[in-house]
Amino acid sequence: MRLGLNRITGLDRFLTSWKSEDDPGTGDYFYKMNPTGSPQVSLYKGSTLYWRSDPWPWKTSSAAAASVSSVFYNDFVNNKDEVSYAYFLDDPSIISRLVVDNSGLLQNLMWNDDDLQWKESWSARKYRCDNYGHCGPNSKCVIDSEDNSNKFECTCLPGYEPKSPKDWYLRDGSGGCVRKQPGFSMCGNGEEFVKLTCLKGPDSFNAAWMDMSMSSSECEKACLSNCSCTASMNIDGKGTRCLAWYGELMDISENKLEPWDLNVRVDATELATYTRNSKGFLVPKERRAVIIISISVPLFLVSLIAYIWLMKRKKKGQ
Repeated sequence: MRLGLNRITGLDRFLTSWKSEDDPGTGDYFYKMNPTGSPQVSLYKGSTLYWRSDPWPWKTSSAAAASVSSVFYNDFVNNKDEVSYAYFLDDPSIISRLVVDNSGLLQNLMWNDDDLQWKESWSARKYRCDNYGHCGPNSKCVIDSEDNSNKFECTCLPGYEPKSPKDWYLRDGSGGCVRKQPGFSMCGNGEEFVKLTCLKGPDSFNAAWMDMSMSSSECEKACLSNCSCTASMNIDGKGTRCLAWYGELMDISENKLEPWDLNVRVDATELATYTRNSKGFLVPKERRAVIIISISVPLFLVSLIAYIWLMKRKKKGQ
């Protein structure tokens, strides 16, 4: 099965749901390729976007395919003639199908010979963070788990704060986040990047490829040179293929199974509240202060002891 768009003929191949469990007529949901920016496959209800994949190129280690990563792979085509993909299983004895049911659930099913039933290997729109834009723009949604099910899942990106603190207090993050200093220029005023890890990359509707061979540092420099660039990512995991975003960062989720690192542009003031330790993780300002104090105090004591010793020697010399 191959889904996607023929750019020459306009033929668009996609999946649609049944009208109901018993009615095979055309339903409300469909799953199709979105070629804008870096291509993604998306699940819609009418014109409303409900869920989307990572931006291309996809990895079998992504959250959606983790359970079948040993046998699952994509064949992706993106050229002047078409943008499409097909997925395959390298074990011919496994029978698999991809379906969109009438409730809007996207499922990958595998046939089980033991009980003669279809078994779900993965599905989309299963958790709160799967819903498109659940936490609004310029934020990230932490994938639900047993140990954080009672914790508010939405967090603003570095340099941003809730657009409506009241709504966030009421655990509604749909309004998203806005710049902490909206009037502050983000163009040539010492701005840099804060690196976030284990993410589903933002919706690529406002993204563009800068260069397919840029290194990570070159990608960051290229983004900084454009005042409209808000984030960048080396999307193949090998330090090449520079993808940059312009404007709001939408539909980001955090999951340890996701392979992407996102560089979020922050102003000089926000940058001062972060530093990186030797492993590349973000260190808050408070922890940095502790580190500075732990180094400064011993140096001060050594200097004080040396000063006292020198003063004693001077007195003896007199």
